[in-house]
Amino acid sequence: MSQNSPLFIYSSSQKKIFMKNILLLLFIFVFNSCEWESSTTSNNNFVKTLSEDQVINKTMNEFIGQPTNQKEIDRNLILNHIIDNKLDMESTPDGIYYQITKEGIGNHPSVKNTIVTNYHGTFLDEKVFDSTKGKDPFTYPLSRMNDGWKKALPLLKSGGKGIFIIPSNLCYGEEGFGDLIPPNTVLKFEIELIGIKGVN
Repeated sequence: MSQNSPLFIYSSSQKKIFMKNILLLLFIFVFNSCEWESSTTSNNNFVKTLSEDQVINKTMNEFIGQPTNQKEIDRNLILNHIIDNKLDMESTPDGIYYQITKEGIGNHPSVKNTIVTNYHGTFLDEKVFDSTKGKDPFTYPLSRMNDGWKKALPLLKSGGKGIFIIPSNLCYGEEGFGDLIPPNTVLKFEIELIGIKGVN
């Protein structure tokens, strides 16, 4: 077919319309691609947040009106943090609040395993007390870690990530940890479970 065929002959106004339609189609394609990529990312590595009203409705029955012990004080501190940051978190019977931000594809560890992790530890005011950022991953027998990690890590699958807020009694309790962690301190961890090694 020659370039002089009627199929290739456009007026200047037709050319403009044609180009506008092409640009519109390109825009729709790119926009939909971004939407798909965003939703894919959200499902695999995303801190889910809710509106403040949604978080309050979800947590209001968990508050202790007049806390009488450290465990109850910790729970209220954690719930306030969740509301302030509009986090969508679940809780364990032990009082650990967590959100899985990336589903792993491997197995769950047990206390018999050695775990390989990247982590970022902060107080509830987001001040960092310890982190592997810029360092090698942390490899250690789970059985030799504090109760908080023993209970939190099995919630992850190998390759997964999560946010964990751990009450003080499952971390360093009334004694704290030297000058690094004061007594009765709730700790927050972002943890990536890189791998699981054999039984220790």
